[in-house]
Amino acid sequence: MSEPFGGTEKEEFSEETAIRQMIDGITDCLASMTKEERLAWFHSSQYPHPINFQKEIDGTVYTVNAHFNADASESIQEKTERILLNA
Repeated sequence: MSEPFGGTEKEEFSEETAIRQMIDGITDCLASMTKEERLAWFHSSQYPHPINFQKEIDGTVYTVNAHFNADASESIQEKTERILLNA
């Protein structure tokens, strides 16, 4: 009997399944918390540093660095709307 998934496809399927299971576990945990406990959980799980990552597309590696100004006078939504509406 043959495997339903080939090597890479099987690995991607397993990774996707594991991620979905983790998300379901977090969702179940959050559902059992009070509002205050959920807020505390979100506060403690926020990523404190800029979000940076690299992605390879067709042999070229792209690096993305995100920077946020804590003293900004407008939110990302306000800034996006301002840029789009004034373009």
